[in-house]
Amino acid sequence: MELTIEEQTLVATFRSLDESGQKEMLRHASQQHKLEAAATGLGVPAGQCKLDSSDERPETAAEPIFTE
Repeated sequence: MELTIEEQTLVATFRSLDESGQKEMLRHASQQHKLEAAATGLGVPAGQCKLDSSDERPETAAEPIFTE
């Protein structure tokens, strides 16, 4: 996986922090992620889609298979 210059800088900075600094940075990143998800109204991560639960699932529409 290729990282951009900004991502490489962030990883290097994170690794240079002490344990409490790393925890603080992770806590802040978690809060930012929650705020962005709430602002967009979507709780679905990028690259994924939310399935409508009212859609019929074809794998369950067929007769169940019973084995002995």
